[in-house]
Amino acid sequence: MKLFDVLFEEKGENLVLLDIDDTLLKANNIFVIKKNPDGTETKLTPDQYAKEKVTPENQKNYDYREFKDPDKVYSSITTGLPIIPNLKIIDEYIKRGWKIGVLTARAFEEVTFNAIKDWLQFRDKTGNLQSIGDKLVRNLVYAINDENKKYRGTTSFERKANVIQDLSKRYDRIVLIDDDPKNLKAVKDLHLQNVFAKQAHKAE
Repeated sequence: MKLFDVLFEEKGENLVLLDIDDTLLKANNIFVIKKNPDGTETKLTPDQYAKEKVTPENQKNYDYREFKDPDKVYSSITTGLPIIPNLKIIDEYIKRGWKIGVLTARAFEEVTFNAIKDWLQFRDKTGNLQSIGDKLVRNLVYAINDENKKYRGTTSFERKANVIQDLSKRYDRIVLIDDDPKNLKAVKDLHLQNVFAKQAHKAE
């Protein structure tokens, strides 16, 4: 998994933004349906879908109906398999007092917030597991394909970059933790004053 830091200043308010699928967890029992030329359908996990070469031209070949079912969305997160190395990284940010947010390509922003709040735990300074609780606040959870919201951009990675651009007005330092190279590239391409990119690195 790749991490990408966007630094605005070393001081002040700090925020770490977390992707969900294949970053925080491996989602269970939720699929993107790919329509094949012969009329059959193939179920793709979020990880498999991320590796597809989806373009505006072939977008119609993908069906996201399971991601439009709020019960499936909630369950896919709360039963997800944690990606422990990445959660350990998040623990360190929490210990250092960073605020925590979620930036995901999913829909159902309210459902996503509730599911992550119920699922996510961290280890405190004594090593004990604690619920994320009030450390995750509603206004820092962004599901950029929520049909009730209007996030700027024509693709998921453009929308993610635009959310970060808006947040840069409120935070001095933002770190994005995301597994998708397209999202990382979109963030790298942000042209903001006094921004520089810290080297992307890979977590085990």
